[in-house]
Amino acid sequence: MVVPNNEGKVCDAVVRTLEKWMCETRADIRYPDKEGANPPVDLRLRLGTQNYAIEHTRIESFEKQITTVAVAKRISHYIQTTISAPFPCLAYYELQFPIEVSVPKGRSRGDRALGNLVVWIREKENILRDRNSGHILSVHNPYEASDSIRGVPPGFDCEFQLLHWPIAKLIRRKPGTLSFRFILPNDPKVLLANSLRQTLSRKCPKLQECKAEGVRTVLVLESSDPALMSFEFRGNLLPILLTKCANAPDEIFLVETSTDRWCVWLLKRDESHWPDTGMPEMGRFYYDPDTSSLPGIPEYLESIPKHMRDAFQLDNMYTPYLPGWAPTDFEKDELNDLMAKLA
Repeated sequence: MVVPNNEGKVCDAVVRTLEKWMCETRADIRYPDKEGANPPVDLRLRLGTQNYAIEHTRIESFEKQITTVAVAKRISHYIQTTISAPFPCLAYYELQFPIEVSVPKGRSRGDRALGNLVVWIREKENILRDRNSGHILSVHNPYEASDSIRGVPPGFDCEFQLLHWPIAKLIRRKPGTLSFRFILPNDPKVLLANSLRQTLSRKCPKLQECKAEGVRTVLVLESSDPALMSFEFRGNLLPILLTKCANAPDEIFLVETSTDRWCVWLLKRDESHWPDTGMPEMGRFYYDPDTSSLPGIPEYLESIPKHMRDAFQLDNMYTPYLPGWAPTDFEKDELNDLMAKLA
């Protein structure tokens, strides 16, 4: 299973954000890593009189997440194509497996193990359906699984769990369907911190070489994992790691690519970073103070009589980002692949 390569479009999203901030247009684009030049960063360019060095990397919630997700997609694809019809029942099922799941190497061994997994699922689904068919459901919370079975299917070295919900429609699922989910570790923040620490140790040294030449350095973190779209990650975890990073880049951006509309967040600029600067607070609505980006919001607030604004606490709810810290949004299809000509 090939993981989509968003590098070129992600870099374009960040460059567009920098162009907006600098009020300049990109020029002199080069690709040192592909051209065999040193320092081997992904992208060099100029905005006005300022030269930039940009390094892109995917970030993971845990070590080898990208590889693990590819394995999980292989497993789910095989099951979905083999069990194409829904199970003959009103229930809903979820197959859970740990993040360290792996399929035996070799095409024949892998397919044999996946075939055994399908047999295991069919057998356990029959058991769950039979032993839950006569239960009284009125006292059961529909959002909690009513039953489950654990086991290690032949050919695998990790435990799978099949969960059963008695009535799929109560949780807005199609009857007889099966979905898939990772079993998360006990402390995912530790794994994420370790992953980010390794990312900084790999990427910062070559950006530091560029900084020695008077170039402004930018680290671009790409996340396709919705679990990383959190205030906890953006506001707390990265700043803690930066305090121990002696060669941090001038700017760090996070680009969230888990949906078709990508969001670009500035995490660090010079010595300022969240939560000290630009950090939104939960429960508030924020707008970009640049009225060319979101016209009408400040004027709209001013047009409401003060006693009404006070009654609804609108002045507290609507708060401008500090200039330059508002996120930017892009439709994936509107971005250019800066790396396309290198393919």
